[in-house]
Amino acid sequence: MSWLALIALFLYLALGWHFCRTRLAGRGTVHAGIEHGLLLLALALHGFALWPALAVPPLHFGAGEALSVTAWLALLIYLVGHLAFQLEGMEPPVLALAVILLGASILLPPGHALTYPQNGVSRLHFLTAMLAYGLFANASGVALLMRLADKRLHHATASLLVQKLPPLLALERLLFACVWVGFLLLTVALITGATFSEEIFGKALEFNHKIVFSIAAWLVFGGLLIGRKVRGWRGLVATRWTLFGFILLLFGYIGTRLVLDVILHRAGA
Repeated sequence: MSWLALIALFLYLALGWHFCRTRLAGRGTVHAGIEHGLLLLALALHGFALWPALAVPPLHFGAGEALSVTAWLALLIYLVGHLAFQLEGMEPPVLALAVILLGASILLPPGHALTYPQNGVSRLHFLTAMLAYGLFANASGVALLMRLADKRLHHATASLLVQKLPPLLALERLLFACVWVGFLLLTVALITGATFSEEIFGKALEFNHKIVFSIAAWLVFGGLLIGRKVRGWRGLVATRWTLFGFILLLFGYIGTRLVLDVILHRAGA
């Protein structure tokens, strides 16, 4: 299915060039319906390219799959978020992220096949964990955009790309939407992980570095959501907590997979 990923990459590149030309340079004609239709087509092709590795047993996972899922979710979040929030101007950085991540995933070696016995619970754990990581990665990207948008309010000489970003309030709402959904998915991933470990291996989850970092990240994101509800946390406070939580997740699994798959060329568990 790599040819589907290549077609999706080409469409992302073409759309990125188009959005930079029409939104940043002010040239050409804007056709929102056609633009979103092509984005949906690219997203569908990208999803079909991911499907065998993530949904057809035996499941496969590695650094490449993690980057590709993050890119796919970035476009999905933009398209869904565009229906609820004012996200005009977010297209160039989102498409640039998608091109970089998908391009890197195509160059990386395929992920290893998951060797543990698979059933409905273990597959649900795998899928929710992957989606949670991808959502928190995108939440971190939104947090960085919020920091750039904040600079726009204080510096009249901000770059054109920063000036064209969506309003800070829209980015903040998108950030917390990503954190809420990601927190729920991570909760399901932790619960199903403990459940299938007990069913398949006859013992509870071992507290290795992945579990410890995942639980720590869950506590950080849970704390952020409580702080938002109780104390009205927003702005730079929210971005700091989001970035810290994602760094914990990165250390816990995706960073490990990148080292094993790319540097050491191993297929660890």
